[in-house]
Amino acid sequence: MSVLAQAPVDGGSSWIALARRRSARAVVGFTAVALFLIAWQIAGANEIIRSDLISYPSEVAATLIQMTASGELGSNLAVSLQEFIQGFVPAIAVGIAAGTAFALSTRLHYLFEPMIVALNTSPIIAFVPIVVVWFGVGTQSKAIMVFLAAVIPIVINTMTGITQVHESWIRACRAFGASQSQVIVKAMLPGALPSVMVGVRLAVGRAIVGLIAAEMYVSVRGIGRLIQVYSTSERAAEIFVLVAVVATFGFLLVTLLRRLESLIAPWSLEP
Repeated sequence: MSVLAQAPVDGGSSWIALARRRSARAVVGFTAVALFLIAWQIAGANEIIRSDLISYPSEVAATLIQMTASGELGSNLAVSLQEFIQGFVPAIAVGIAAGTAFALSTRLHYLFEPMIVALNTSPIIAFVPIVVVWFGVGTQSKAIMVFLAAVIPIVINTMTGITQVHESWIRACRAFGASQSQVIVKAMLPGALPSVMVGVRLAVGRAIVGLIAAEMYVSVRGIGRLIQVYSTSERAAEIFVLVAVVATFGFLLVTLLRRLESLIAPWSLEP
């Protein structure tokens, strides 16, 4: 028994229209990026703005190839990815579980609400020294920073999604004799899934910021450490390479989450 909203099906024409809209979105986005890169190349190559301050795309691309060939970029990226995964995956699990519990229990909600508000409004960078003092300078401290940065948006959005589930879904489950756990699994969580996925996508950006901040503060390896090293030596091309890598990772992860959501909850995403 599962109570799920179904997307309307109006034949193959709807899928064609959806594909066209997505293609148009991709073309517009690609065009905007291309125009930006062209303008940046012209500004940098012709010294309209000092090229030693902003570099320019062709130089950044050459630097990317150089850093990749030397293994510097790959080895440090692997460290950052490991720390990100170790913190982000538990944040998803704990965030969904805690958000569900807080939504179902008013007492728990009132008990933890001050902590949730404090963590949500505080700059995540402020926690870096505390986490480092408690857990050292190894991988664990960076993973914890990722967890702290990511878990709160997931908790808040899960709570919101659970409380906004249609009451008719819950009544239908209970009418068929479903237990509380079955109501949660078969009605509440599927109904809250769109909101949960929004929280996960929002958590990606916060988690990346927390990771890079922690690596810049105290680390011997990682993308954040490279950014810190190259910023002190004023090497603009290398900094732009690292910023582009971080931005591309975030974009690809959010895109992957959107594709995953379209598979498990096709009714939740607008075309």
